[in-house]
Amino acid sequence: MNLSTRSHLSRLAAIVLAVSLVVSACTSIRLISAYDQQTDEALTALHDSTDEFIAKLIANAKTSKNAFNKHKNFYDETDMQLRRLEFRVGSIPDNRQTVKLVADIRASILGEGKCTADGGSLRDLHCLPENAAKGPSKVALEISRRNVNQTIRAALALELAKKQGLEPKN
Repeated sequence: MNLSTRSHLSRLAAIVLAVSLVVSACTSIRLISAYDQQTDEALTALHDSTDEFIAKLIANAKTSKNAFNKHKNFYDETDMQLRRLEFRVGSIPDNRQTVKLVADIRASILGEGKCTADGGSLRDLHCLPENAAKGPSKVALEISRRNVNQTIRAALALELAKKQGLEPKN
């Protein structure tokens, strides 16, 4: 191989290397979905309605105002809210973590919908025979509120972290 051929091959290798570096620098591998404003807004709305509901239950603890049958609409509306949110987050590629967190939210608020002592959801607590007529105690409601808020907060924090990851750093 003569000097001219070696020089040509060296230049070609350098060009290929440079192009590879440029392409790889412009390519990012995303392991999680991008921020979704509608998910953020839906999580915030869900938190607001649930927290307001639990606050009212706490204010009226152990009174007939808290009878489970008087609050079935809240659980039905929350179920629909969650169904819409589950559909949305499930439709976004690479969104497994958010899908899991939304499932956790459903479990903390509605459970499996069986109204059993085995369930740990707000609804399970509310519809137990000993709580159906006057609702759960303040302490039980405060614990449930903490669990629900923590679960929604985790999903919202993930969504906001996605947003921050996409914003340019100054």
